[in-house]
Amino acid sequence: MSRNRKRGLLKRLQWGVECSSFLALERLGAFFAMPSLWRAGAGLSVVGRLFSSRWNIVRSNLRTAVGPTTSEEEISVLTREVFRHTAANLLTALKSAQLPSPLVREVLAPENIEVFERAFGKGKGVILVSAHMGNFELLAQGLGAFRPEIRIAGIYRPLNNIYLDTIIRERRAHRGMKLFAKLTSYHGPIKWVRNQGVLGIVADQRAGRSGSITPFFGRLMSMSPLPAFIHKHTGAPIIGISMKTTSPGRWKVAFHELEISEGENVTTAHIASLLETIVTQSIVDVFWMQDLWRMNIKRPLKIPGRKGPIRLEGDRNKPLYPFSILVRVPDNGREFAQTIPALTALAHSRPDCDLHLLARERIRDAADSSGVAHTFHSIEGNKLPPGLVLAIAFTDHERTARELAHLYAGPTYTLSAAMQSRENWHSIPIEESLSPEARWLGLARSLGMHDPPLQWTYV
Repeated sequence: MSRNRKRGLLKRLQWGVECSSFLALERLGAFFAMPSLWRAGAGLSVVGRLFSSRWNIVRSNLRTAVGPTTSEEEISVLTREVFRHTAANLLTALKSAQLPSPLVREVLAPENIEVFERAFGKGKGVILVSAHMGNFELLAQGLGAFRPEIRIAGIYRPLNNIYLDTIIRERRAHRGMKLFAKLTSYHGPIKWVRNQGVLGIVADQRAGRSGSITPFFGRLMSMSPLPAFIHKHTGAPIIGISMKTTSPGRWKVAFHELEISEGENVTTAHIASLLETIVTQSIVDVFWMQDLWRMNIKRPLKIPGRKGPIRLEGDRNKPLYPFSILVRVPDNGREFAQTIPALTALAHSRPDCDLHLLARERIRDAADSSGVAHTFHSIEGNKLPPGLVLAIAFTDHERTARELAHLYAGPTYTLSAAMQSRENWHSIPIEESLSPEARWLGLARSLGMHDPPLQWTYV
């Protein structure tokens, strides 16, 4: 038996086990009422403590969403609540997909329904924007249970498990819901909306190279342009939908208007603002397990995206969440001067760049007169601020790099000559024949530095 065939059989066996487990849990869940399932899920959330990486991701996401003034104690409380609500919502979702319409109406309480009715009454279809929050299976079924005459569709990402994917699609479609696979042609969704259908889009995910760069809770990310794109081609109104747990096994679903001026073009920045409104209805009901602002290890300075950064005119003066970079610069004045072109380019490469320079105290004056916006930290101080995202060594001196390694344990990038044998250190090959100025610029560019720099587009 070939290795590929053996791997294929093992994968199908794994899928079969996962599918059987899902069906068994679904059948077991059918014997319990929604409140009981919710409480059971909340109780099982203690298992989340075993997944320390997810715990840290949730804390990081919450820190961005609730702002820097929130204490660490409050973040810890919110993190525990997120794990409780996530586990409870996932467990109740097992029962939700097959609930009859009367029971769906019993556990869901609509709010601001007139927002949806006004939008739908325009006769152009409706684009429903949501975040990953609440009992998502129930949310997918909810509108069809209240208004079965409305044609509803959604954009979904097919599951890797082909057996489970078939079951989930059947569950979501049993009230006539149409599903369009993500990353396929958008002709189908556009046609659906033009024919006065309702299209649901979950938009609080990283969109990568195909997205538009925009602030989300003040932190730059690549977000899906799909809601704005479909609106442009259909003229359909965009409204938001949120879901909040009101008691065990009961949820409130609210509709939210998109804030936009008459004649103004809808952009991804408008969608990001709408999503902020949606998410803040119930922070703890949001699925924060995804690393929304994940850094690419190979090109950490780059924000992927086709367009942007785009920002609302009214947010022009709002502070951005800083992308804090620590740079170990040489302790010699002449060698430090050779890094200034790269430091200048780095500081201007993206609007959220927050540059921190690390060197011996004797370089402070040279750094202050360099014209590069930065915060200086002396080696002698033996202390660095929290919140640093990564470090770069603009030196090929092994001793200098070793001092950086003693102070900073996060992702660090350097030339091979100064490489330290540490888990988070990454060696970047740069042609040695280049001038020092060109080498440091080359190092920054190889890490994804935006060149030319990103420039705001205000809408």
